[in-house]
Amino acid sequence: MKAPILSSSGSLTRATLQKLKIGFQPPGSVVRNLWPERAAACVSVDFDVTSPGREGPNRTGTFALMELSEKYGIPLTWAICGRTAEEDRKAYDRILDSPTEQEIGIHTYSHIDVSRSGADELEAEITRCMAAIGLSSVPRTFVFPWNREAHFDVLKRMGFIAYRGKERVIGGLSKARGLWNIPPVYYVDQKSVGAAPLMKRYVDICVRHRAVFHLWTHPWSIVEEGGSSERMVRTALEPVFAHMAQKRDEGLLHTGTMGSLATALEMDGRAAPAIIAPN
Repeated sequence: MKAPILSSSGSLTRATLQKLKIGFQPPGSVVRNLWPERAAACVSVDFDVTSPGREGPNRTGTFALMELSEKYGIPLTWAICGRTAEEDRKAYDRILDSPTEQEIGIHTYSHIDVSRSGADELEAEITRCMAAIGLSSVPRTFVFPWNREAHFDVLKRMGFIAYRGKERVIGGLSKARGLWNIPPVYYVDQKSVGAAPLMKRYVDICVRHRAVFHLWTHPWSIVEEGGSSERMVRTALEPVFAHMAQKRDEGLLHTGTMGSLATALEMDGRAAPAIIAPN
């Protein structure tokens, strides 16, 4: 019989994770991490406004996430849609002006379905996105809109090395079709009010098993009806950011970006800076 995921309390078992549709693929008892801490964590944010009415919540959520990032010194990976950055420059500039590391990734210009797009269309979307958000070189990280994957050959040729896979998995990082998959563990939205204890357990699982904890959200996903992010921050996000920071300060958890984790693997452990937002 396989042992429980956590302790004998049985708070989270493999069966529980299966019901939550989260895979469990720990690296094993002997693993060579390319960062000094045992486990790692990253947070990715899809910066897109694809439905009317999300403009205000997108800005509110962006500012709230930036405050958490800066308060706890935890870098974020921002998957930027070029059109959204153009339409709300104030929210995008808030990311660019941060004193805390913020990785800028690509989420296409207009949030196209990559799985239904041609290779030339995808390349044009990426190029247009880069121009819109002021990047002179291609970032390391690409996030597929709706997590619908295709055209890995185009992404690799253009210089990307990391992406967020569709399947939720607690485990290590694996290379798929030339890019490192940084699989998500938990998606934060309005249903996550009060879910901080559960997410903290996920962090603890990853620390115990030398896995990667990947939190994923949209800025508008943390804003409730009425336009406030306060309850989401208080009952869901801030306790988790504080917990990640505590584990980092204890030397048990490396907090990085999707691009920096993939770069560490690509560079075989040699230090390399992440793509930082341009000045």
